[in-house]
Amino acid sequence: MSLYSLKIVIATIFWISIAAYSQQKQTYTSFGVIPNHVDKELYFSLKNTDDPLQKIMIMDTIANKHILYGNTDSIVHYGSRLNEMVLKNQQHIDNKNYYISKSYYISGKGKLKNGLLEDALKYHIDGIAISPEKNMNTLHYKHQLGLATIYFHKKEFDSALPILEKCIQKASSKELKANAKKLIADIDLYQGNFDKATSAYNDVLKDLDTNKSEDLKKSLVIQLNLGRIESRKENYDNALTLLDNIKQQALDNKFYDVYINSVLQIGTIDYRLKNYETAELILNTAYVNTVQWNRLELQKVVIRALTRLYSYQEDYKNAYNLMTHYTRVSDEINAKQNKEAVRELEIKYQTLQKEKEILSLKKDQLIKESEIKRQRTIKIAVLIGFLIVLLPVIGLLVLYFQKLKTQIALNKSQEEVNTQKIYGLMKDQELNLIKATMKGQDEERQRLAQELHDSVGGNLASIKLQLSNTDNIDDHHANIIKQIDETYNNVRDFSHNLVPKKFQKNTITTLIKEYVQNIKNGISQNISFHPFPKNEVNQINTSLTEELFKIIQELLTNCIKHSRAKNIDIYLNHYDDSIQLIFEDNGVGFETNKAKDGIGFRNIKNRLEKLSGTLFIDSVLNRGTIINIEIPS
Repeated sequence: MSLYSLKIVIATIFWISIAAYSQQKQTYTSFGVIPNHVDKELYFSLKNTDDPLQKIMIMDTIANKHILYGNTDSIVHYGSRLNEMVLKNQQHIDNKNYYISKSYYISGKGKLKNGLLEDALKYHIDGIAISPEKNMNTLHYKHQLGLATIYFHKKEFDSALPILEKCIQKASSKELKANAKKLIADIDLYQGNFDKATSAYNDVLKDLDTNKSEDLKKSLVIQLNLGRIESRKENYDNALTLLDNIKQQALDNKFYDVYINSVLQIGTIDYRLKNYETAELILNTAYVNTVQWNRLELQKVVIRALTRLYSYQEDYKNAYNLMTHYTRVSDEINAKQNKEAVRELEIKYQTLQKEKEILSLKKDQLIKESEIKRQRTIKIAVLIGFLIVLLPVIGLLVLYFQKLKTQIALNKSQEEVNTQKIYGLMKDQELNLIKATMKGQDEERQRLAQELHDSVGGNLASIKLQLSNTDNIDDHHANIIKQIDETYNNVRDFSHNLVPKKFQKNTITTLIKEYVQNIKNGISQNISFHPFPKNEVNQINTSLTEELFKIIQELLTNCIKHSRAKNIDIYLNHYDDSIQLIFEDNGVGFETNKAKDGIGFRNIKNRLEKLSGTLFIDSVLNRGTIINIEIPS
């Protein structure tokens, strides 16, 4: 555990001890160890039985208990043990594939809860391959539902929705149908269709039996999402009432993963209500639990919330430390996943599904052809004459509709291209206008400086010279000459100050703030600049200041033109012997392994190469981009 995490643990324990006496009388629990509420008799039975099939069934029961209580590492552990036990004793087990598929399902659930989406995807695809729909309907569609859940977390809704519709139509289990409907409602919630999501959630809730632990937990998760909807609608009192009830029920029933999520939502609401101290207490409690449970994806969510909280409180040191930890967590998740192998497996799965659809279509086609032949046998004479007339007409109609379809597709494609061109031209025009405005200001200052220096300054110098050449200079004339001389010097100094020497006479924070303000005046995006610590950042030498300024210009230009982000945050930190620039947006993102460097990024990399700097890019489609640059000072 890092030093920051240790500080959070100590602070959380202190705040928890006094939280019960606060005005709101709320308490928040931090777990020192991972809670385990599986019946000890199960472990005793597992240890003392010699029957392989009995061991497999007990392991399956223990794993499902851990799934219920959200113990992610234990889920993965027992999924792996179950698989090993089946393979070791496969000669004694008749339905080997059934239990192997079960082990894949358990492992997939555990990997998903740890944020390892690619690993989870592999387990569910392997499970589908050995669980035929005809013989293992429930297990087959459990894997299908797991696959759709992964696509939901990856924001690939077009891939998730067809699977969910198929689950609703063909799954034999009512529980699976309800889970599929709930996941469709989750997609509506994410896309902002709050009324549609609320209606779907309430329909699912009607069919749940909350006397069963599984249904009770599902009910709490759905209510948690309804609380999110109330929060998004800014009905904070309703949301807090609902979330407090969920928090207590989750704690009473030992659903600690639901408890952590409810605490996170309450902390987020307090943050939005500017109750920063309460929000900090709650979010730090949630962070401690995610670290203790090794919930990497949930850690990233809490870190982002805490970073924004500390930034608004101008506690940039903790914000910087959290962003550094965020990068490490992202690297850890990426390091644990074999994306290329899983992608290859996913493509094979999708190809297999398409082949099944083609076979089904061929079968239907054969039935139709048989029916046509039967009808031809009955009415051969009538059909021959009819077809002679009909076939040319059908041919003409097919050609016409194909041409019409091609023209519609071409028009749509051209419209999209034109839209992109117009968007790019508008952004270029906005940037050119800003640059032209700044250039015009500089030219106007230079012109005024030249006029003051040459005209007014020249005239004052001439007047002073004429007065000085007078033979009789009394005190009055001497005083006038002195005043003219002072005026001349003031005019000269003023003209010099009008000529910009921004990188010598202005601090880098001033230059960047002025530039950001000029950019914001011409666009709709919200841009924020956070230097820390400001005094040390302003001590950066002039040559490095100019390079940093130009790098920020390039990043902002690229972001405004391509990212479609609503919020852009720039963090400039001078820490120890290095300078760190973090550039973050919430735009459309891109796939880093497929993107090609444009001129802007090549310019940035060339500058960093001269400065011995490093560049790290973390970007995911539809989830924004973080660019981390470090330069030795």
